[in-house]
Amino acid sequence: MRSNRTRRIATIGVVGAALVATSLVVASQAAVAKTTKPACTVTTDDGHWPGFVQGRPAGINPKTTSATYMWHDGNGWHIRVTHRTTNLKSFSGQITTTGTFSKAKPVHLEKNDTFAVSSDQKVITFVFKNYGRIDGLNFYTRCAPSITFAFQSDGKTQPPKRIVVGHNSTRPQNNPFTISRVLPPVTTTTVTSPPSS
Repeated sequence: MRSNRTRRIATIGVVGAALVATSLVVASQAAVAKTTKPACTVTTDDGHWPGFVQGRPAGINPKTTSATYMWHDGNGWHIRVTHRTTNLKSFSGQITTTGTFSKAKPVHLEKNDTFAVSSDQKVITFVFKNYGRIDGLNFYTRCAPSITFAFQSDGKTQPPKRIVVGHNSTRPQNNPFTISRVLPPVTTTTVTSPPSS
């Protein structure tokens, strides 16, 4: 009887020690994760996006072919939609990032056009009811390693050939598609030792 009780107490002691040890390991891992996670200090546009997205595509006007146009420049990101006739055509999209979006502003929107930024600022959605003029929006990114774009036209996935990116009018291979930010170059300083005398 006494030996069974002794065994039970010993077992409880071992289990208790294991739980304490596990708690310490988990706590120490959390502390390491918390201290090693790099802090984002970017307060304005991330910049350093690939060259092919830079600059406004040529010929964005109501006489052009139906398309979604997008580009990046010193004033952030820009999305524009238009089509050739004055008939109703809808354009919609979802733009997502693991960073955040900021300063999203509409461009030439009418009363039936809508756009929204999610409460966590990681998703922008829009629906533009276009009658042949130009609708769009501008936005900046913060701490965004990449952006994923998904565009639709009249409720269907927009063909990649109808998505025009940057000054050279590049077309993505797929829709949706992701554009990753280019990390700034690392600058190094070479220190030379004076010649020995």
